[in-house]
This record gives sequence, structure tokens and C-alpha cells, in this order.
Amino acid sequence: MFSLADLFEKVVAKSWHGSVENLSGEKLTAKQCEKAYSILQQRDICLGFGDRLIVKAQSDIFTIAVILAAWQLGLTVVPVKEDARNTAVGSVATDCNAKALFERGKLQLLRTYRSEKKRFKFCSAPRLTGADLALIIYTSGSTGNPKGIMLTHQNVLIALQSITHYLRLTKEDRILCLSPLSFDYGLYQILFALFKECTTVIYNKIFHPIQALQAIDQFNISILPFVPAMGSTLVSLVSVVKPDLSQLSSITNTGGHLSESIIQAWKFHCPHVNIYSMYGLTECKRALYLEPELWEQKMGSVGKPIPGIEAKIFIFDTLDDSYREAEADEIGELYVRGSAVMQAYNDPNVLRETYILEGKYRDDNWLATGDLFSRDKDGFYFFRGRSKDLIKQAGFCLFPKDLENLIDACPLVHLNVVVGSVDKQGNEYAVCVVELRKNCPDDKIQFHDWLKENLDSDYIPREIRFVEAIQLTENNKVDINYLKKEIQG
Repeated sequence: MFSLADLFEKVVAKSWHGSVENLSGEKLTAKQCEKAYSILQQRDICLGFGDRLIVKAQSDIFTIAVILAAWQLGLTVVPVKEDARNTAVGSVATDCNAKALFERGKLQLLRTYRSEKKRFKFCSAPRLTGADLALIIYTSGSTGNPKGIMLTHQNVLIALQSITHYLRLTKEDRILCLSPLSFDYGLYQILFALFKECTTVIYNKIFHPIQALQAIDQFNISILPFVPAMGSTLVSLVSVVKPDLSQLSSITNTGGHLSESIIQAWKFHCPHVNIYSMYGLTECKRALYLEPELWEQKMGSVGKPIPGIEAKIFIFDTLDDSYREAEADEIGELYVRGSAVMQAYNDPNVLRETYILEGKYRDDNWLATGDLFSRDKDGFYFFRGRSKDLIKQAGFCLFPKDLENLIDACPLVHLNVVVGSVDKQGNEYAVCVVELRKNCPDDKIQFHDWLKENLDSDYIPREIRFVEAIQLTENNKVDINYLKKEIQG
């Protein structure tokens, strides 16, 4: 397989023997792919090779057909949430210079599109290769400062090959996709079915834990991917719903560390299930995984590098401006390299300033994850914290400074601070400490309403704490350490 367009061709040629279906039984077909291809070829839009297409990704079959058709045409797909606000979509469109938007069956030209001067001019049709851009995925487009992660067809295919290999996926597997298709974790569950010819069932409704457990039973699900908060909720209801989980063989996770308590709870109800503790980031999809047979022996570890990825823990030496690899049990920042690592951020300034250490040739680069790790004497990696200012809440990346700037725009707010915390199940979430201009009940209610109107629900801090006055240091700066101690308790 040389590009993701091959997936489209296999479906249209009816040589693909997997299945992507929803809870109602609707399935991905050649006819739907051909219809999507026709829509994207509208003459009044004139989408051409390399153009960026924003897709408001509904959790439906036709959205998948559109994405496959876009790759067949050589377009770069930019998935966003189906309920993304116009301001968020506009920010993404401007940043990546998207030419068109696909939403609810319709294609429209974007006014923000700027014609780009081509250095190479052709008289024949271009040919799609693995080096062409397939995806630009935005990690925080709804929190005010979008960062587009640029992935080629080859980046995605290498990730698919590696992940399906270590998860031991077979054609008989049935995956339940609980995550939205705008989330790379959700999109990859679909690609697994297309790549490995297994079955993925799209949970095309608002997440409800009882109904999700019933779906595992009803659709004979063997692979269950979730974010930790979702996994915690599901397992707490297993004894109430009592679904038949005998066919469930593997559990995978993303969006934060899978705590020991969640693993032990699932093992209690499903001793036979393989639980994969993993670590990854959108910039390289997956980096580390722990073989499920070692969950007790290496409890708390996220394992070793996935096939095709090299991972090292480095400590920066300020004396000679170099990076020293950490010794066993020494804490440092995790760096990764390999064919699945992104090409760049859409904003080259972000790339140069903070993330990639340039090597001697194009792909000779290390990606700085911004996360702290240690490695034991056996070579197993353990997550120790975040070196960058980032909170992962239910699988979504929340950047405190971006959120604080947005919340400051509320006329009711005098001062606000966003910090991270962890609940009893080990799930990370955001806490917003707010000092209102008038700390009265009516203003508190209005503030909650303002958040719902101005922030996407996934990016609203899970906990809001109102205070008379936010603690400041002697220099009149927010005493962040004091706040963290108060919150953590």
C-alpha cells in the first residue's frame, strides 16, 4: 500500500472485505464512496491536488466516504468537530489556508482561501505518493491557539502497520469506536478496519455508558478503545448492566495515563482481557506500549517503543548545549524519532522554537514530547509528569494560558487561573479558579452560562472554583504553587 488513496480504490473495486458500520447496521459501500467523490469534484469549487479540505466530521458512514474520496483526489483532510463554532473553524481555515469546507453533505468554498503561487508548473496530472500530505490535525483549535500537525500518507500508513501489529489485530476482530472522527484516535479506529479488513462499529450517538456496555455485548466487540475517564465510567457500571464480555479480548487507551485502579477493575470483571497501557501523542500517533502479559510485573509502566519508533530520555546540558541520555531511573524529557513522526507543525515558527532538533538530513530529527519519563534497568518507560504547560482532560489537550485568555474576555471576570488536577481514578482534569468582579450567586450562574456559550464543551474546565480573591505573591503575580496545593488538598 503506497498511499491512503489505495483504501478508496479497494472499497470501490469491492476487493475490501472488512466492514465499517454504525449501530443501525448502515455500512460503508462503494456507492457511498463514489457519491462522495462526485461531490468533491464540483466545478464551481475546483478542488485541486494538494488543496486543504476542512471536514466537519460527524460520526457517520458518509463522512468516512468523503475522507477516502478526498485522499483519492490528492487533497489534504483537516478534520474538525461536527459542532465546532464558526470562529474555531475560521481560525483553522486561515491557519492552514483551506480551500473548502464539507459539512452535512454539502461542499462550500471558503472566503478566507488565498491563492498560492506554485513554484513548479505542470502540464500533466500529478501522481499521489506517500510523501504527500494526508492530514492536518489540530490539537487545540478550540482553545484559541491552534497547532496543525502535518502528517503524510506514509506517516499514517507506518503508524497503522505498527499499531495493528502490536495489537495483534486480525480480520475477525470487531472494534467499537466511541471517540469522534475529528479526534485522531477515533479516525484511526476506522482506518484499522480499512487497513486490516476487520470490523469497526461506530457508536453514532451521544456517549451513554450503559448503552455503550450494551453495545459491546450486542455487537460482539473484541477491541474496546477508550480514554481513561470513559474507561473508568464503563467499568464502574459493569456489575449493574451485566453485559456479556466473554468476547472482549483487548482494551486500548489514549488521552492520558491509564491508572492502576482502572486496569485492576477491568481485570476483576474480565480476567481474560488484554489491557494495553500506552503512551502517544498526535505528533507521532503512538510511541510506547506495554505488552499486556506484563501488566502486573511492570505495573505503572507504558512499556517500550512501538515497532518503527525509537525513544530516548534526554537531559539538556546547559554547559555545552547538548542532550545527554538519562541513566536508568533518572528523570528527563522523552524524545522520539521514526517514520510515523509528523512532518512539521503548520506554523513553522512553533516547530523551530520548541519541538524538533534538526539532524543531518530531512528525517534525522528528534521530536521533543514535552513529557517527563524515567526508564528502569530493564528498559521499560514510566511517565513522571508534564514538562510543558498542558492538561489532558478526557483526551483533549487544554492549554491553561489559552483558556485563561479566553475566560478573561468575560466581562464578569476580574481574574482567573487554570490549573491541572487528578481525580481518585487518576484522570487528569482542569480546574478554573475565578475571581469575579461581584462574587454573587447571579453572577456565578451567568458565568457558567457564558462558558457554555463561548467555549466548546470539551474545553470547559471540569471544575470551577469561585474565590473572593486569588492568592498573589509579593510581586503581585498569581501564586500558582499555593493554588495547586489548595486544589490538590
